[in-house]
Amino acid sequence: MNKKRATIISGLIVVLLLGTLLLLNHVDNSASAILEAKITADDDSGTSFATIYDNGKLEKSRSSHNKQFVKPIEVDPQVFVEHTDKKNNIYLTVNEKALRKNKQVSSDENWVKLTKLIAKRSKHAIAMLNLFKLGDDYYAFLKYNAGLSDEGSLYQYKSSLTKVATLDSGKISGLKKK
Repeated sequence: MNKKRATIISGLIVVLLLGTLLLLNHVDNSASAILEAKITADDDSGTSFATIYDNGKLEKSRSSHNKQFVKPIEVDPQVFVEHTDKKNNIYLTVNEKALRKNKQVSSDENWVKLTKLIAKRSKHAIAMLNLFKLGDDYYAFLKYNAGLSDEGSLYQYKSSLTKVATLDSGKISGLKKK
């Protein structure tokens, strides 16, 4: 009797686990492509392409040489001034005079607000900040100068920053809506 009960319970557990796995797999596959990115190696030695999904995943895609990608506005990392508080925590501010020298950035007040917000949220020196505008949507690709990590993150800006995806290495050198 106990053996029969244990077999039934084991069978139910297996069915529940399989059902959960199938459900998770279905949810994962239901992600929608939102952006296409042109990715360049940090030393500009090669280019690849990726599709970015609304769940934050990236998937390599085939060559998109004939497609029009929006090129980034590159923000000089020297506009960020690094400070240390009494507890040795690092925080950044923006040298607004230096930032406004970049006419592409200063021509749109949203770029200035976005740059200041990134500085306010950052706890490490910024190695790279590339800005993209796709229609009415603003995006920022950010890489920190922190340790051995080479990853960078793509954010969408709508009065606040929302992480869209993380890139393990390289930089986003072009972006377009899917």
